[in-house]
Amino acid sequence: MDITWLGYSAMRLRTRNAAIVIDPTDKSSGVDMARPTGDIVLISRDHIHHNFVNGVKGTPFVVSGPGEYEVGGVQIQGIRSRWVTSQEDLPEPTTLYILQAEDMKVVYLGGLNENPDPRQIQVCSNADILIVPIALTDGLNPQDSARIARSLEPKIVIPVGYPDEQKKKDDALLSFIGEMGVDVEEAVQRLNLQRRSIGDKNRIALLHSRG
Repeated sequence: MDITWLGYSAMRLRTRNAAIVIDPTDKSSGVDMARPTGDIVLISRDHIHHNFVNGVKGTPFVVSGPGEYEVGGVQIQGIRSRWVTSQEDLPEPTTLYILQAEDMKVVYLGGLNENPDPRQIQVCSNADILIVPIALTDGLNPQDSARIARSLEPKIVIPVGYPDEQKKKDDALLSFIGEMGVDVEEAVQRLNLQRRSIGDKNRIALLHSRG
């Protein structure tokens, strides 16, 4: 499985049989994804920074809510969450995603900005790969992101969704890394993972943003 960070909280995962784009974003987020090709698109929020399907090449199968799906050999489970805004009485429905492909479990927390409930913890725990935005507007801050990530006990954590501006980027990452307290790998453009390369050691894998 190849994993690429397209920018903001947008991701592309490529398996042997399918390309999955998660939370495609338009340029108003400050990111140019350069129109990635996708067979599957997963949307965590109904917001242009997360649902820009027209920015994905091809005719992808689109998932934008809870449920269970199987497409191109990828098993997908959408879990209902909510995005708490400044209007506490009007929380926005969002979705967390769990993917099973190539004998690996991948959890994407883009649709989360509060502590997960017990059911979410149960189904998202013990992932091989956890992708978590750490500094989105109105999203989880780096410290809370790290505490949630630790509670889920994944093997590999990939932080995304932090600013391009160097100082803010450094502040967010250093805070997240310090709270996690595990080994950190050098940043790469693309992460290639196989079941046998996951190992048992908890670690943070950093990606350069493509956008």
